Amino acid sequence: MHRMRTLAAGFAVAVSLGSGAMALAPTALASVARPASVGVFHSWRAAQRAAGFGLIRPGNTYGLRRNGLISVVRCQASGQMSKRDVFASYGSFLSGRELSIRQDNASAPCGNFGAARVLGHYRVQGRRATLFGVCGKHLGPPCSSRKITMYLTWRKHGNYYEASSRNERRPTIVGFARSLHRV
Repeated sequence: MHRMRTLAAGFAVAVSLGSGAMALAPTALASVARPASVGVFHSWRAAQRAAGFGLIRPGNTYGLRRNGLISVVRCQASGQMSKRDVFASYGSFLSGRELSIRQDNASAPCGNFGAARVLGHYRVQGRRATLFGVCGKHLGPPCSSRKITMYLTWRKHGNYYEASSRNERRPTIVGFARSLHRV
């Protein structure tokens, strides 16, 4: 009963303030429509300023060019909305070859790449990295195939890193991740 009265009182206050709130809505929406710390950027340095933490960028892209801008968004993981998720991709879906790097300061993945098999462990930036592949029975082509998507993940200093590749060999994604250096 007490809960119902509280709910009714809150509803009454909201309705009575509704007309005043509607008058201020355009001003309020304009101020929160685009926070300064998210967006797309032409340079790694600008993306790093927006993200608010130290980023790493590739030193060797195996001849692939960046296929868009560097994206800085809010981390979508539960309870991590104050953290930032940064993404850049090299290559092209049309050419078939692609390498990308995703990094966040949430110390955990901001997203989920789905079902995958563990393909091995490597050393990247002095840390143990795990290589996952979307391959095998019920997932896609055989894991020995070059035409699979792979994800190499590791953590360092409270940041989470995920290098991914499509239609590349294992040494390529590992070499791409090992070539990453500070902005």
